[in-house]
Amino acid sequence: TVANGAKKVLITTAQGAPDGVLVEVKDSGPGMSSETFEHAFAPFYTTKPSGLGVGLSICRSIIEAHAGRLWVTRNQPHGAIFHFTVPAHPADAS
Repeated sequence: TVANGAKKVLITTAQGAPDGVLVEVKDSGPGMSSETFEHAFAPFYTTKPSGLGVGLSICRSIIEAHAGRLWVTRNQPHGAIFHFTVPAHPADAS
C-alpha cells in the first residue's frame, strides 16, 4: 500500500538485446525488502498473508521458455521495476 502521493504504474517497451524486445513495468509503491529481492522468483515465496507465491516463478518459467529473461530492480525513490526481454522473432527462441 502507498499512503501518500500518486500511485503510478508505467509500462515501457524498447529494443532489447539485438533482435530482442525489452519490457519494463515500473511502479511507485513502497518497494521490496532485501529478502524479497533475493527470493522474489522462488516458487512459493510470498509477502502476502494469503498469497500462494507462484505468480513470479511461473512468469519467469514462461519467459525463459521463450528464450527470454526476467529480473527486478529497485525504482528510485521507491517502488520496483520488473524487466523482461524476449526475442523479437519467435524463430529465434528455438
